[in-house]
Amino acid sequence: MSIVTVQLGQCGNQIGFEVFDALLRDSHSSQGLCSKRENEAYQTSCKERFFSEEENGVPIARAVLVDMEPKVISQTLSKAAQSGRWKYGQHACFCQKQGSGNNWAYGRDRISPCWPGWSPTPGLQ
Repeated sequence: MSIVTVQLGQCGNQIGFEVFDALLRDSHSSQGLCSKRENEAYQTSCKERFFSEEENGVPIARAVLVDMEPKVISQTLSKAAQSGRWKYGQHACFCQKQGSGNNWAYGRDRISPCWPGWSPTPGLQ
């Protein structure tokens, strides 16, 4: 069974990168805290569940990166590619052209789409 992660915002994208990097390091490690057979099963499981592979054998993280601005996603994508061990898929990110400027209310009330009957102020219709 494959697992797809959804990395939301700056924190989610940065932590997601670290998780995938650790998983790939684990899958290539010769040392483990368990028997050799269990370690090999864990390594295989990590690769199969969290990564797919390109034709050239480069692991591609099964993840969707989401943020309101492209800066953090661009940094995360390039950091993974620069590692040379793995990368994210080229169509795995969603972002707006502008962010909320580190202001949650601005992003929620000004940038997020509004639906009929939805009020930008909680509790009001």
